[in-house]
Amino acid sequence: MRLFILLAIIASYSLEASALRLPCVFTVGYNVEIISQLPLNSSDLMFHCQSKDSDLGFHNLTMDEGYKWHFCENIGHTTLFFCHFWWGADHSKQFEVFDHAMGSTKCTNGICNWIAKDDGFYFTNDFAHGTWLKMYAWDT
Repeated sequence: MRLFILLAIIASYSLEASALRLPCVFTVGYNVEIISQLPLNSSDLMFHCQSKDSDLGFHNLTMDEGYKWHFCENIGHTTLFFCHFWWGADHSKQFEVFDHAMGSTKCTNGICNWIAKDDGFYFTNDFAHGTWLKMYAWDT
């Protein structure tokens, strides 16, 4: 019974930490940001992101706008966020913007930054000084 109560407290704290940006207790916290660097005067970047437990909804970004969220990885290390992106009538792409393997190898400082450009999607874990690595091309 005590174990159940302890697990319930941990679970509720993790949910609160995610919503209020409190420090994560038994797991690592991550910040994911998606930024549009699509050409000026082109269509907005539209996207929908979610995990098994959290639907972040649909969003539109104009040039140089960003959308970010914070979460605590779950204890089982199975947290996964995926997004479906659209740009105009001819471009779309769906991929995982975070999973445990990415968190432990690429988001080493707890930061996962994605930029959408006209030729695809780029990733870095250091927005100011990092190298942007092209990860995906648009599906057309």
